Amino acid sequence: SRTKNWNMSFWCFDPGLGFGDVVQQGVHSVILTSGTLSPLQSFAQELHCPFPITLENPHVIKPHQIWAGVVKCGPSGVSLNSSYQTRNSPEYMADLGSLIVNFCRTVPAGILVFFPSYTTLRTCKEAWEQGRAGTGRTIWERICQLKTPVVEPQNKADFVGAMHQFYEEVRDTSRNSGAIFFAVCRGKVSEGLDFADNFGRAVIITGLPYPPLKEPKVELKKQFLEASRAKAGGGLSG
Repeated sequence: SRTKNWNMSFWCFDPGLGFGDVVQQGVHSVILTSGTLSPLQSFAQELHCPFPITLENPHVIKPHQIWAGVVKCGPSGVSLNSSYQTRNSPEYMADLGSLIVNFCRTVPAGILVFFPSYTTLRTCKEAWEQGRAGTGRTIWERICQLKTPVVEPQNKADFVGAMHQFYEEVRDTSRNSGAIFFAVCRGKVSEGLDFADNFGRAVIITGLPYPPLKEPKVELKKQFLEASRAKAGGGLSG
């Protein structure tokens, strides 16, 4: 007979508990800086600490210097829906690949492409290497003809080499029109790295890694936020 394995987990949903220890030690000043603290009011409520001095700066990139939008369909009219139900369909992967080829053709220097997971990235890459378009070339071959592809490795030891390759390919304009970095949301490429100017002329996000709604941690966090909001008369909702 099978024996069931049980896990007991302790999850802290209140960041104020940890931050309270800092305050109780009588620290004179605490400086918190990040590009993702806004909205500051709910952030302060979560830490249970008022911040009498706050500063929010505008982005260094002016509105006229950037375009952000949603591309609903690929070149063949296939809906670019990266949900779990459709992300592995041949039609979706083929049209997503063709769209990326078009970006490679029109966008100079460096392009970043983010996938919801390493599995999705690997599945799309394998499909692009196998399926051939009407020109007789695979989608991956068409990408390689326009830009040097670099794929984010899961192994930390290989990551520095991948970054170096991408930077060098973008700098070297003698062989092709730049490089394209295929990476993962919440991965190593998406956090804390600089892709200024030519290293990030376009950023394509194919899908976001939303956690399962019925996951116990997600459900309990939502319940905690709703209870805290009702108690405080405001704040983040679940």
